Amino acid sequence: MIDKAVTHFGITMTLRKRGYKLTRDNYAIISNKSTFGKNMIYKKALENNDEKLIKSYSEIYVDQEGLIYRDDWCERRLVEVIQNFDLNMNFFKRLDHVKFQDEIVKFLYQTKFFEIEDLREYSCPGYYVMILDKYCQLYIGTSKDIKKRIRQHWGGAKMGFDRLICGPITKSKLSIDSFRALDTTRILVYPTDDIYSKEDEFINCFSNEFVCNRIGGGIMEFGGLSVATNVKTRNLK
Repeated sequence: MIDKAVTHFGITMTLRKRGYKLTRDNYAIISNKSTFGKNMIYKKALENNDEKLIKSYSEIYVDQEGLIYRDDWCERRLVEVIQNFDLNMNFFKRLDHVKFQDEIVKFLYQTKFFEIEDLREYSCPGYYVMILDKYCQLYIGTSKDIKKRIRQHWGGAKMGFDRLICGPITKSKLSIDSFRALDTTRILVYPTDDIYSKEDEFINCFSNEFVCNRIGGGIMEFGGLSVATNVKTRNLK
């Protein structure tokens, strides 16, 4: 069933076949296409005739470039993805809503962030916080265009099936891009041209249990490619 179009924070959302809120049923759809590009380790193993690595990767990929996953690997991965989803949902249920709200109030008092109701007014550079009250989760980001970036989180930047787990199953956070538009119940913004430099500082204002950022703030440039400075996990058990 296709949901009717809705308006959220002033933005008219396009029709969503997979709904406007995250559920266990709409969370993961199998895709056998790699979103990471060619597997260079596999290519190197083939060049060096590394039989152990070749055997290992041949159990994952159909092709020797590492672009297409085997169907049986996808089926095993789906089981792990759902296990991780359930662990995250159980983790959210244990969180303290009062503590979560207190940290947001303190953050607003100590910073230049403020809450907004209409996202259309913020096609500008700066920082933003997406708050998901139901789950006691929030995401801190920065962009040259706040409105555009948040809309990408809501559907433009779709999570690849092979990216749903980041790290061990028992520690991988659900990505902000796995949630849906209506899961975001509040938005805080701090418009400024000084983007990226304070992202990690803002992330560290909150307890890790409440932050769904998977990587630390800021970027490092290597040959024109942006590389995450660090991966953030949590103990879901």
